[in-house]
Amino acid sequence: MADLLDIAPSLSVEAVRINGGQRITVQKIGFDGIAYLVKHFPDLAMLLASGITANTAAMLVMQMSGAVCPIIAAGCGHPGDKEFEQAAAKYLAEDQLKLLGAILRVTFPNGLIPFMEAMGGFVQGVTGEKAKPVKVRLRKPPSQSPSLSDAASPPTLQ
Repeated sequence: MADLLDIAPSLSVEAVRINGGQRITVQKIGFDGIAYLVKHFPDLAMLLASGITANTAAMLVMQMSGAVCPIIAAGCGHPGDKEFEQAAAKYLAEDQLKLLGAILRVTFPNGLIPFMEAMGGFVQGVTGEKAKPVKVRLRKPPSQSPSLSDAASPPTLQ
């Protein structure tokens, strides 16, 4: 009879060439790393739940720029390590995007949709509730500029 150590999957890694040929090996982010990231970046859970596949890296950069360096640090085996997060911040944006893409590929080899479906099935099995679909609408926040008052407006000619 096989035990857990006999059937455990091997560590998924991917080598990424950045900064003129420098090679960095990234690894999958485990459940503890994902939980750490979601705790510190709650909007990240909504992004993952939206089921984005091909555009996930771009969406992270556009909406969650503060999460990119912590994700890179976690993908390099150092979740929550501020020193590694600061080091990741020093790379060019292009190199950060390469690292981010590789980390997402090894963390979610079947894509985000199967992962989220599995999470929904887990929730349903544990709580007895049916998994609820999550819809995310992206819109710009309202302008923060002050509105012109009637007193400050020039009179209109009639």
